[in-house]
Parts: sequence; C-alpha cells; structure tokens
Amino acid sequence: MAVQIQNIDSLSMKLKINSILAAVFLSFGTAKAQSGFSTDPLNAVFETKDTDSFWKAFDKMEASAENPFTEYMKNGSPGVKGFTEFRIINADSLYSKVKKRKADYLLSRNVLAGIGQKEKRTKAIYSALKYWYPDAKYPPVYFVYGRFNSGGTVSGDGIILGTEMLKNLDGVTGLIAHELIHFQQNEKGNNTLLKQSLHEGSADFIGELVSGENINTKAFTYGEAHSDKLCREFVTKLKGEDYTDWLYENSKKDDRPNDLGYWIGYKISEAYFNKQTDKHKAVYTILNFQDPFQLLRESGFLDPYIKEYAENKKITFDDFFKEYSDEVHEVTFVVSTPDKNDEVYITGNQSELGSWNPSSIKMNKKSAKERSITLKVHLPAQFKFTQGNWEKEADVKGSTKGQNIKIESQPSKPLRYEITSWFHN
Repeated sequence: MAVQIQNIDSLSMKLKINSILAAVFLSFGTAKAQSGFSTDPLNAVFETKDTDSFWKAFDKMEASAENPFTEYMKNGSPGVKGFTEFRIINADSLYSKVKKRKADYLLSRNVLAGIGQKEKRTKAIYSALKYWYPDAKYPPVYFVYGRFNSGGTVSGDGIILGTEMLKNLDGVTGLIAHELIHFQQNEKGNNTLLKQSLHEGSADFIGELVSGENINTKAFTYGEAHSDKLCREFVTKLKGEDYTDWLYENSKKDDRPNDLGYWIGYKISEAYFNKQTDKHKAVYTILNFQDPFQLLRESGFLDPYIKEYAENKKITFDDFFKEYSDEVHEVTFVVSTPDKNDEVYITGNQSELGSWNPSSIKMNKKSAKERSITLKVHLPAQFKFTQGNWEKEADVKGSTKGQNIKIESQPSKPLRYEITSWFHN
C-alpha cells in the first residue's frame, strides 16, 4: 500500500552492540503508539523473564529426552510470541539451532547482568519524552532468545530484542530512544525518499533530544563533511521512491556509508525545530506532519539547493513543493483482470484518485475481463489497483510488485494495464 511506508525495513543502526543488531529493527516503522501502552513513563518495563526460561531449558538439554524449549515457547511472553512466526518458527527449530550453536549462545548468558541500570536510564529517557510530547505512550522492551536470525523487531506489544545477538549493552538505550519515537509517529504523505528520510531522521533527532545519544555517528560524520554535494543530490531525488544510496541500500558508487537519509532527515527536522518559537508544538508537528513537503519548506534547510534546482528546471520555487500540478488532464484507464468476476478499484495520490482509499473509486465493467474508467487527474499521478481493500492489491504486468504506477505526462490514448494476480502487500 502506497501510504504504508512504515513497512520499510531499517537496515543499519550503527551501534556498538554489534553489526547484526544494527539491522535489527526491520519493522519498527510499522509500530504506532498502541492504545494498551502505559502513558506513565515510570511504568515502562524491561521484561527479561523469557531469558530465564530459555536458560532453564538450555540447562536441561543433555538430560531431557524431550524438547526442553517447548515450555519456553508455550509460556513465553508477548515478546516470544512476536518473535515466533518469522524468527523462532517453533520449539523444534529453536532446539536444533541451539544444539548446533551451543557455544555461541553461551557467550550471551550473562549479557543482561547490568540491565537494571539500562532500565533506569530508559525510564529517564521516557520521562524526557513525556516533557516534550505529553501524549506519548511507552512500550515495554522484551528480551527474548531466538535463532540468530534477527537482533529484534516490534509487534503491537512492544520492542523485542534477540538477546543471543548482544555482545554487550552499549548503545541499547540510544537505540530504544530512536525506536520509541517510531511508536509515536503518525505521519501522512506518499512513499517518497523525503518522507522516509524524515521518518527516520526525525526519530534520530527527537531520540537524541530525549536521550542525548546519537546512534548514527558514521552517517552524520560523513554527511557533515559532504553536506553541499549531498544536499544538491537529495533535492533531485527526494520526490521519488528510490531509496538507493540514502536508505537501506547502497550502490557503492562512492565511499558513502549507508543511511545518509537519517542524517538529512535529522537536519531538516532540526532546522524546523530551531525556527519554531513553540518548541513543544514543533515536536508535535514533526511527529504528526501531514505533508512532508510543507515541513521541508518551513524548515528552510534546503532552500539554496531548491532554488538552484528550480532555476535549472525552469520552474518556480513554489512549484517545487507541489506534489503535482494544479492543471487537470482527462485520462482513461483500462485494465484486464485474471477473472471475469473481479471487481477493480483505482486509488492514488490525490482526491481525484481517491486519496489512497482502496474502495472509493470502482472501475466500470467494459467486457468480461476488462474494466475502465475516465478521470480528470493532476500530473504527475501515482496510483494502484485493488479489489476494494489493501488485502487484495493488483500485481500489474510490467510494474514492480507493490510499487506505485506513475503517469508523468498526459497520455495521448487510453492507458492499458494487465492485472496478473492479486496479493496482500
């Protein structure tokens, strides 16, 4: 789904914990402030009972004829449950892995010895967020044991860490601060490089505001040293959905580190914050922005580069911040469907396309397996086809699965698409 940008994976938190935990929080962006979480920062907890249960099972391995990890799985906390489907899989999978890597598991047996101090530090960070953002909610942090395939993730129940991955506890509180901010975010806007950079960079900025810790020092050091070049490049890419060389993926075209989008998102958020008189309101806006381009404009951070770019493209400075032009164009969409009974809906990045509501614009039946509709839309347009909900999104021949279809200029004839199947993104 185009607006579900939060599904994007975070692949490199540069911490001392280790290089694998850096790739830990793959789905943290999906987590919003849950209604069941405490609003009192002092009630937030570190849940470590699963690690005690794991080591009880571990110590029974040699003597037990049964799988000792069955009880660990059966009686596990919500953290274990959240780690099960894609990571632990089941008790047998865990048992097999532990037997193969017994020595590696033993290295983490005492890693939580100093967890009490980290919990106190985390509660102080949570309390600082309460000052800046009174509506904040505070997820528990679960320490569990998995199969060395994930340093952690989140679920609707909280933050989950794979304890077997930890070499020490250095950097844990800064990382938790960053991910705590993701639980509060409620942003709007299309799935652009700008939005995702703000999503990650603002979590760095506010996370540092409440913790005093910067968790992406390598990207920040490089960003500051190459600011002019990077800002100029970012302006040319920020409206697109290609994150390469900015977030999560690096083409190795130069010596840049991963995740420079964190740095530039931080800088935009910082510039916006510094320009506002009411700092508490600024934090609220950063967490809940409705239009990433408006936040960018009000920050002023990239103004010199945007002016240069607009002049070269022969557009106005104001037009740069528009997602699409004011002018409307009549466009006819025709799709072929896999089945004659398929109902097809179109939705996209503007009110004329349903504003990403998957059931607002139903296409007309043209023939047994063809659907069509003519709409007046703004360009450039982005859209998808669904069966009326995001559980059944169209896989369109010639388009990348899950990505938005785009129209950059007015077509001279009807646009035709072939839906090969339906999937849940």
